Amino acid sequence: MKRYYTPSLDRGFLDAEQSHHCAEVMRQAVGDTCTVFDGNGVEAKARITEIARDEVKFKVLAKATLPRTPHPVWLAQALTKPKSMDLILQKATELGVSELIPLQSDHSVAQVDEEKAEAKVEKWKKLTIEAAKQCGQNWLPVVRPPVAPKDFVASIPKGAVKLIASLQNEAKPLKSVLREHLQGLKAGTPIVVMIGPEGDFTPAEIGLARSTGFVPVSLGKIILRAETAAFFVLSSIAYELME
Repeated sequence: MKRYYTPSLDRGFLDAEQSHHCAEVMRQAVGDTCTVFDGNGVEAKARITEIARDEVKFKVLAKATLPRTPHPVWLAQALTKPKSMDLILQKATELGVSELIPLQSDHSVAQVDEEKAEAKVEKWKKLTIEAAKQCGQNWLPVVRPPVAPKDFVASIPKGAVKLIASLQNEAKPLKSVLREHLQGLKAGTPIVVMIGPEGDFTPAEIGLARSTGFVPVSLGKIILRAETAAFFVLSSIAYELME
């Protein structure tokens, strides 16, 4: 069934962008049914009752709520090239990440100017909505403004599981670290993952993360692209948490 996003099911209509997708792209008509979701775990089967300029109205027929995962996963991804970053955000949404934090690493090829940050975040939010629509994900991640690694590591709540992908020799295998830290993990405890840019984090950034409790993890002998590393770690975490 065709899916559309609205921040509130109770208001009974789609915004202009979602209405255009519904009426003009998907060619739905009055009387058709669809699925609407609010990004906070609630979706509804709905019937289209009216199609007007820039607004599609609907009536909720039945609701269902998908509980949030008991272990929120935060992806702190160093900025990569735009297409790569877009792909990471899309796939992270599919994998149920709770928060997405872009990091302005010293090695990031792409950087976001402060005056352009708000527009960039809005673009990223739209990408997460489209990804959620396509895959049936009813929870949208919180997308944070870009931040420096030093500011990010200082903001993490106490007790979180903190991992940083690393190419350093002392990094521990991801599999063993996940088994050690996720077994018996208390519900609500964030699992925070830092993934570097194309050139990896600088030694200073890795050292700072380690000084605040981040555990360096190895993703194997092959050097993965930034987006592949993100998918690998997020999929591994999802597998370990699967019930």
